[in-house]
Amino acid sequence: MSSSISSSDRGPLYLLSRAALFALLPLAVLLMCWCWGPHVSRVDYLAGLRAKHQRLTALGSPKVVLIGGSNVTFGMDSRLLEKVLCRPVVNMSIHASLGLRFMVDELKGALGPGDLVIAPLEYSAYSDPIQDNEVHLLAIDFDPELIRMMPITARPRLFLGVMVMRAQATWKVLSGAWKDASPHSFFRADGFNEQGDLVSHLDKKAWPSAEQEHVHYKSEIVDPEFWPVIVELGEDVRRAGATLVIAWPGVAQSSYREGRADSLRMALQLKGLSILGEQARYVLPDSSFFDTHYHLRSEGREMRTLTLVEDLCGSGVVRCCSGR
Repeated sequence: MSSSISSSDRGPLYLLSRAALFALLPLAVLLMCWCWGPHVSRVDYLAGLRAKHQRLTALGSPKVVLIGGSNVTFGMDSRLLEKVLCRPVVNMSIHASLGLRFMVDELKGALGPGDLVIAPLEYSAYSDPIQDNEVHLLAIDFDPELIRMMPITARPRLFLGVMVMRAQATWKVLSGAWKDASPHSFFRADGFNEQGDLVSHLDKKAWPSAEQEHVHYKSEIVDPEFWPVIVELGEDVRRAGATLVIAWPGVAQSSYREGRADSLRMALQLKGLSILGEQARYVLPDSSFFDTHYHLRSEGREMRTLTLVEDLCGSGVVRCCSGR
């Protein structure tokens, strides 16, 4: 009599355990890629967030905190702000596609008495404040601690997404698809200064006017989701004994829409919020930018920072150093 038993005779638990084993194999591969696989992208620009958070945590109060997208990353001289405001500055900005919701969550528990939060937000922060896209995955890939900035319900999906992308990156390395390991000329983690400004781009030449990116604004100026997020930021700032100043982004002349700026100011005023200065003062020639309408070169960066200094020191809300 044969002692062999067919799989069909071993019962449902046996079959279930076999199915579970096969299901766990892909997960085990993904976990291995998470632990030992390469980063998703050879461009490590978003890895710059780690140093920004370290500085935000290390600085005491009072300090100046800049938030926003790349209009702030590329277009602010924080060292000049430090001299004018007599306080250390941390520029937390890096990418507008992270969304205002993410930027607000970054500051949780990091503000203190006398802090000044300056928010020169891109127009997308008003029209699309809560974002969920690949930029979040890239940021988490370089700094897994950032997953705490995400809604709890989204964390498993984001964690799995990064694992899958790392598996894809592993395959690219093994297959030889990734051959060029040279860093990007300016989108790189070591391109930031101590304060968090990107400085690796300052020697770039003006972008040809025919190739200058022009912004295509959405029809909606302020999405309803913006208001609870900005109110939450204001409450966080107030509880910390800090001050919030909403400011204009620096934009290229070809992308400036006077009517849109006026409508945004009016929408804020109707909610009891103000925005510092006039958008027209932050409009610079296209030749001051390169590759996008928000990325300022060296000269434009200084002009934009000086304009912000003038508006801050003349506002009566912010105390500037003696002699300014």
